[in-house]
Amino acid sequence: MVSDSHDRYLEHGLKMPSRMGVLNSLDKFDAEFFSIHPKQAMTLEPRIRKLLEVSHEAILDAGLNPKSIQGSNTGVFVATCDSESVAISRRSFTNHNAYSILGSTTPMLASRISFFYDLHGPSFVLDTACSSSGVAIHQAIQAIQTGMCDAAIVAGARLYHDAITGYMFHALDMTSADGKCKVFDAAADGYARSEAAVAIYICKKEVAKRAYATLVHVGINNDGYKDEGITFPSTIMQERVIRKVYQDIGLDPRKVEYFEAHGTGTKVGDPEELSAITRVFCEGRNEALPIGSVKSNMGHSEPVASLCSIAKLVLSHIAKTIPANLHYRTPNPNIPALLDGRVQVVDKNQPFDARYVRINSLGFGGTNVHILLEFDNQQEYERPWTPLTPLILSCSGRTEVAVRYFLEKALTHKQDQHFVKLLHELSIEDIPRHPYRAYVVAGPDNSEIFLDKLEQNKSIWFIFSGMGSQWPGMTKDLIKFDAFRISITRSAEYLATVGFDLIKVLESGDKALFEDFKNAM
Repeated sequence: MVSDSHDRYLEHGLKMPSRMGVLNSLDKFDAEFFSIHPKQAMTLEPRIRKLLEVSHEAILDAGLNPKSIQGSNTGVFVATCDSESVAISRRSFTNHNAYSILGSTTPMLASRISFFYDLHGPSFVLDTACSSSGVAIHQAIQAIQTGMCDAAIVAGARLYHDAITGYMFHALDMTSADGKCKVFDAAADGYARSEAAVAIYICKKEVAKRAYATLVHVGINNDGYKDEGITFPSTIMQERVIRKVYQDIGLDPRKVEYFEAHGTGTKVGDPEELSAITRVFCEGRNEALPIGSVKSNMGHSEPVASLCSIAKLVLSHIAKTIPANLHYRTPNPNIPALLDGRVQVVDKNQPFDARYVRINSLGFGGTNVHILLEFDNQQEYERPWTPLTPLILSCSGRTEVAVRYFLEKALTHKQDQHFVKLLHELSIEDIPRHPYRAYVVAGPDNSEIFLDKLEQNKSIWFIFSGMGSQWPGMTKDLIKFDAFRISITRSAEYLATVGFDLIKVLESGDKALFEDFKNAM
């Protein structure tokens, strides 16, 4: 997931790590599907494009047809940091048009999602550096609990284009020289930067059509002033926010079975964080606390870190396996709990059936977030059944290839009752801008896919921009079209009653006619 095979940085010659995690296909975007004008799409910030894509995936993955949330009181909470692509774009004076400002301003990261889906809940962007997506989750839960919105899309995006930003992080000794995130290891020397685009859909448990996990509680605070400086982590404040989460809900911290740490592999960050964790979770504990960090596997996505941690834990719960922390060889000697066995780094793939797991998210400006997740270990993602009659599975998509691919995959899960139910509910109504629709009759022995293309009745419209675009005799070529001639004749008959000869004005080649303001209108 981390390599030096990428073409992100335009500036060269800066002394900085070349290895990082990158997203594929940033140059690909279905502007028509998201109702974005081609000129706007050309200047649309890549983060906005990715956020529109992953939010759509999150909505469908929640078992919802996008039509069903139109006009709903759904909030949008987007986590991000500064835009490196905008920084580069603004250094160029040739790649701009009138749409540039609409495609590059930070509020549009959230507003575009609300606009496209017609969502009426709160919609804004948050930036607390590396804890941004944790704060976004906190704000979304607060908004749902207080009635500000009924559901929420929480998303985050981080993309790297500007080598200068990467150089500055390395100059601060925050990034690893070899591009490896050696979390909790004695050789820890910083993190590898990584791109990410993630979205999750949050709603109340009783209305969820499916659920990966329950967000039990989220705590947030800030370090405030520190003698060591603004970027130095505070063990005291991290411990305080963690303890408050468990005090608020009356849960014994020892019941938490796995800890997904912020763990970036920095020389100061890891020891300070592990000190706070040990104080809260290891007092009176009978066995070692398993701990890990997804940053060892994929690098540090900075503002999207909390969402990446959630993605890791959800996938681990489904697979019933927690992945190994990479690059862990020798325990960091500045972390006593690693040396005496109170904390154990997951350094190889292990069975995973934890009920309570927690996530730390720490911003380098001092904003700390602690998230408590609960998994239902009785939940089966595959619910087998044997249907008595052949099944009809249907779906829609942008292309014929897409619907065939989806149905072929769906056939492999036809004995999963919950999946079939969700698919039926998703397909009751057409998904906007899906021109292809198909179904398959899945029998016990064979199946055949039936496909249809939904052809829309298209009509020709003539759109006139108003003043400033007229020229003498401009209608001579248009009048041969019946629709235009009938409309103009109707207008001419009406205007004749007030003494205005529309046909004469439109057909005349006299330029002087348009000097009269009345004729130009």
